[in-house]
Amino acid sequence: MSELNAFVAFGAGVLSFLSPCVLPLIPGYLSFVSGRRAADVREGTDRAGVFFRTLFFTLGFSAVFVILGLVFSGGGMLLAGNSARWLSIIAGAVIALFGLNMIFDFIKILNREARAHPTSKPAGAAGSFLVGMAFGAGWTPCIGPILASILLMAARSGTALAGASLLLLYSLGLAVPFLLAGLFFDKLTPLMGWFKKRGREIRLVSGILLIVIGLAMALGKLTALNGWFMRAAMGLKSMSVSNPALARAAGAGFWFVLAALTVLVPVLRKKRLLVWRRLVVIVGLLTLAVLDAAGITSTVDALAGWLLFQGA
Repeated sequence: MSELNAFVAFGAGVLSFLSPCVLPLIPGYLSFVSGRRAADVREGTDRAGVFFRTLFFTLGFSAVFVILGLVFSGGGMLLAGNSARWLSIIAGAVIALFGLNMIFDFIKILNREARAHPTSKPAGAAGSFLVGMAFGAGWTPCIGPILASILLMAARSGTALAGASLLLLYSLGLAVPFLLAGLFFDKLTPLMGWFKKRGREIRLVSGILLIVIGLAMALGKLTALNGWFMRAAMGLKSMSVSNPALARAAGAGFWFVLAALTVLVPVLRKKRLLVWRRLVVIVGLLTLAVLDAAGITSTVDALAGWLLFQGA
């Protein structure tokens, strides 16, 4: 499994969490799974208990997704030669179609929801695990196309391990925000509110991601993209060794530009600049710029290492 597929699978899980079908319901999910009142979840009461139940909830849907990955990869392994190529073309076309539908919403049947709706709150960790399995086995209008696209990628992954790994990474992308919300919901409420207001933009980003991946898969270009990542990584490594001063300047400049944008955007939008969250971000970015300039850290080396990572 290449790092591109790994990144796409994890990112798809995060986008599923941010989708308009999931994000607005997070307080309800956490309250139901943990057995606490929604007000207690919002106020951060009993963080450990909410986190513990949420952990088993995420393990439940992760188990279902990994099993689906094994099933789909096993089906794909039955095909070889020209059949495998046709599978890639068909799967890529379907993924691109899902992406177009996320943007334009023209396949109305995908808006039908078949997700389980338990009526009683789960008892203990085992109950939370079962509710997670019910969530994973269901189908929501926003998660459905994204999950189906990752399953199609699993079908052409070549091995059961690769297919299961793709769905495990998708599950992690969906689970990590759930766990953070369970642990720090009261702190993350402003950020989640920001994402809620941008549901249309999230669907647009998700749709574009699916279209790009689908077309690359259908045209047989996913491997070429991985090769481009490898060449970019080797170029960055070479620059870091042959011209360390340039590498330090590039890393420091990157963080400095981000800090400048953090200042410039609110000024242009005529919003308050002296907000403590923004000041923390600015100080953090400038600190990273100084560390890079001093050679204590190396953003170029870190980026090269990430691009060279080949996953499982």
